[in-house]
Amino acid sequence: MRKFTLSIIIALMLTGHSSAEVIQTGVLGFLGTTEAKFQTGLDIFKDKIPEGYREDIYNSGFVRSLRNDTRVIHFFGSLMRMMMSLRSGNIDEVILPEEVGRYAMNLNSELEVKFMSEIFTSRISFAFKEEDTALKAEFDRAILAMKEDGTIDELAAKFIYSGGSRNPKPMRPETFEGAETITVAVTGDMPPIDMFAGDGKPAGYSTAILAEIGKRLGKNIRLVNTEAGARNSALISGRADVVFWYRTVKIELDAASGVDNSVFIDAPDGIILSEPYYSWKREIVLKMSDTTGPWGLFRRK
Repeated sequence: MRKFTLSIIIALMLTGHSSAEVIQTGVLGFLGTTEAKFQTGLDIFKDKIPEGYREDIYNSGFVRSLRNDTRVIHFFGSLMRMMMSLRSGNIDEVILPEEVGRYAMNLNSELEVKFMSEIFTSRISFAFKEEDTALKAEFDRAILAMKEDGTIDELAAKFIYSGGSRNPKPMRPETFEGAETITVAVTGDMPPIDMFAGDGKPAGYSTAILAEIGKRLGKNIRLVNTEAGARNSALISGRADVVFWYRTVKIELDAASGVDNSVFIDAPDGIILSEPYYSWKREIVLKMSDTTGPWGLFRRK
C-alpha cells in the first residue's frame, strides 16, 4: 500500500497535474497601481468569469486557468529581471504583449507558449507632463498625419513581426542645427517595439516613429536610457520631455463584472498621453520548457 501511495505521489510530481495550482506570475510593473491592488483586481476578475466565457481556440485555456487556479502577481521593473526570474524558477510564467513574447522566444529556445489571451486590449502612446499640452498637440498632429499617409503602417511592417528572425537597421533621428531638442526616455523593455540594439543604443519601432516625428516637426530628438519603473520619475523630474507608454485600455467583462478597470491601467496622475501609434489585442503567456536540460523534470508547471 505504501509503495502504491508513493508511486501516485511521484507520478503527480512528474506530471505536475492537480485540480488547482498556485501560479507565480510575472508582469512588468504598472505605474498607475500597486502590486496589491492589481492582485485584488485580478482576484475579483477571476470570481466574475462565467462558465463558458470566450471558449475559443485562442484563450479558452487561459480563461479556464484564471477560473480554476490561483495566480500570485509579481511586478518587475525591467523585462530582463523578469525573464531572469522565470529562467531561475522563481516565477512560473510571464505575461507579455504577443509581439514582445514572440521576440523573446526567437532569442531563447527554452521559452514556450503556455496560453494566448484576448482579455486585454492595449496600445502604445507617448507620455508628457500634464502641462506640456503644446508638445503633445504637435506629436498628435504628426502621428495622425503618419496614420493618414500610411507611414505608421509601413514602419510597423518593417520593424514589428511575430517570431521572425530579421532585425532591421535602427532609424536614427536626424539633426537640425539650431532647432529645439526633445529628450525622450527609452526603456528597451518592449522589443521589437522599444528596444536596444547590439551597441546598446535605442532601436526598434518606437525609435523609428520618433525619427519620423522629429523630421516632420523639424526638431532634434535626443534619446536617453531609463528603466521601465523609472519612466514616470524621469518625466516628472524633467530628465525627459517624453517617454514611451504602454497601457491597457480595455478589459473584457469589466462592465458586466464590476471590476475596477483602473487597477489594470498604467496611467499615473500628472501625465497626459498622445494619440496611440500602435495597439494589440492579444497577450502571450510564456513559461520555460518542461523538457529543457537535465533538470527539466523538476521545473514547476
